[in-house]
Amino acid sequence: MARDSFTCGAIYAFSDALKDASKETTKKVKKLLREQGTGLRRETAYQARVNVRKQAVHRKGVERAAGTYHKSIKRGKIYYRDKAVCIRVYSSDPVAHLQEYGWRVKKRDKRTGKLMEGKKVFDHSRDDYEPIFRQAVEDLADEVIRRL
Repeated sequence: MARDSFTCGAIYAFSDALKDASKETTKKVKKLLREQGTGLRRETAYQARVNVRKQAVHRKGVERAAGTYHKSIKRGKIYYRDKAVCIRVYSSDPVAHLQEYGWRVKKRDKRTGKLMEGKKVFDHSRDDYEPIFRQAVEDLADEVIRRL
């Protein structure tokens, strides 16, 4: 009696390994994003210290200590955008957008003055840190594939 059949035990074992790996991979991805987010925050804070001058403001109606922009750079929590896992670095300073993108100076007599260019601290630090992040992602992918 001749038999033609397929043994699917290996395929089922591989699918079970993939399910288990997906759970572990999710944890590793989140850990990697937190670590890389912290690294990006450090790089951004460094760029801010280099490019943005600390200055206190003491005027009528405005009281601001020196260095609040530098202290306000933070790493956010992990969140999901569509199906992608993301993390962000942001500044909680109310005037951080002015340092980043620039502003038009007002003179004392209420006329508008020249345009002060933004420092683009977050853009520059993101560009500087991107190769490090890509290498870490490649290393994680290699590790996950090796474990399968």
